[in-house]
Amino acid sequence: MSNAPILLTPGPLTTSARTRQAMLVDWGSWDRDFNQLTASVCEQLLAIIDGSASHHCVPLQGSGTFAVEAAIGTLVPRDGKVLVLINGAYGQRLAKICKVLGRTCSTFETAEDQPTTAADVERLLAADPGVTHVALIHCETSTGILNPLPEIAQVIKSHGKRLIIDAMSSFGALPIDARAVPFEALIAASGKCLEGVPGMGFVFAEKTALAAAEGNAHSLAMDLYDQHTYMAKTGQWRFTPPTHVVAALHEALQQYNEEG
Repeated sequence: MSNAPILLTPGPLTTSARTRQAMLVDWGSWDRDFNQLTASVCEQLLAIIDGSASHHCVPLQGSGTFAVEAAIGTLVPRDGKVLVLINGAYGQRLAKICKVLGRTCSTFETAEDQPTTAADVERLLAADPGVTHVALIHCETSTGILNPLPEIAQVIKSHGKRLIIDAMSSFGALPIDARAVPFEALIAASGKCLEGVPGMGFVFAEKTALAAAEGNAHSLAMDLYDQHTYMAKTGQWRFTPPTHVVAALHEALQQYNEEG
């Protein structure tokens, strides 16, 4: 459509005609073809980070924030402690999620035009050995600040801690290699850089950490352990999936791959 709006927002983004066309087909949520579509989406997403050997891709109904909350609630034990690195609104939101879920957290906040440094993280972890996880916004959506993920990830690894990455505004646009950057979870969504439509988040969860996460979750619907276990057994989503969103993301990924 020549008069279609062009969205100059961090996400949702303007979608292609092919992506919109993919939503004109109705899918049965338990049908074999739809299960294969979901499996293909997860396989293609894992390929973007070269993560198939080390991580599971766990899709989840809802916006990216749903997936962030699910990752914190599933992977951080109830007696864990999260250090949240903040330089904008989404770091603040992540800290709020920890508090609402009853996960102990501490925060380190820089100005909205100032990235967190690896030296900052080194100092913070040395001062607080009780931290079990560090949560980082890779590219802070509200400000555009890009935090130095590879350097921070290596510091976290050297202290024996675990990294949870909110990569909503970077995944699919900036390179992230799971073989080079150690992380327990990386979280993104369908309606951002991949140019799908909103409605589905996904978490790349480290395999051994996810296997050990049974019983952590505060919520049935947000339990990534249960979601993955059920999908691995049946090929199906536990609860009604966003079928048209999955189909649109599958088509968007085809275009992503065609573009190289």
